[in-house]
Amino acid sequence: MMIEFVPLSSNNFSHYEADILRSEEMFPEAIRETSTGYLNVLKSDVSIGLVAQVEQEYAGNVVGFVPCRQERQELLLTEAGAEENGLIYLFNIVTLTDFQGQGVGRLLLSEFLDLAAERGFRRVGGHFRGNGSLANFKRMGGQEFAAFEDWFGTGERYLYCELPLG
Repeated sequence: MMIEFVPLSSNNFSHYEADILRSEEMFPEAIRETSTGYLNVLKSDVSIGLVAQVEQEYAGNVVGFVPCRQERQELLLTEAGAEENGLIYLFNIVTLTDFQGQGVGRLLLSEFLDLAAERGFRRVGGHFRGNGSLANFKRMGGQEFAAFEDWFGTGERYLYCELPLG
């Protein structure tokens, strides 16, 4: 299986937009991101985005950014005990169902972590539901900091986790 990682930015988002929005359907409706949400993050001063392609077919994506003070409050990062200094927040990581269980998500996360470390970040944090992304994050050294029982009205439990880099 040939996996390729393509940088994702506001400049090439439209090329992957339909696939990314399709992958958003895997999340509860209350927290699905829109094209505008992705573009706002990708246009921020500091963001990292990657698309995973398997045999040139979209398999998933990962996007992270440095949240401003208001975004930190909206994401409940202060409640989770997340410190600002050196943190990049995982806005989204998703692997389409057809590619799950094949190591694509693990490789996508690993590539993201490498890029974050290269850019000088000291930690990666994010909110995870109990799925493969959480398992991959923990396998790579991520630790739970806080639990949110009804994440933004989804009825699902999400965990805030951080992983030290370097």
